[in-house]
Amino acid sequence: MDNKQALGYMLLACKEAGLDHETTKQLYKEMYYQFDVKTESEAENLGFRWYQEQQPE
Repeated sequence: MDNKQALGYMLLACKEAGLDHETTKQLYKEMYYQFDVKTESEAENLGFRWYQEQQPE
């Protein structure tokens, strides 16, 4: 999967979640930045670690 395809999935998820344009735009910009500063492995590991830490106990 390339970055444009990943962004397409993200935009579809934003649409389905009912996010407004400004929130979607912010998420798009941040995701695009993360493509440049994190490897795929880092993104997977750090992203899922953060997500799991957000779960209520």
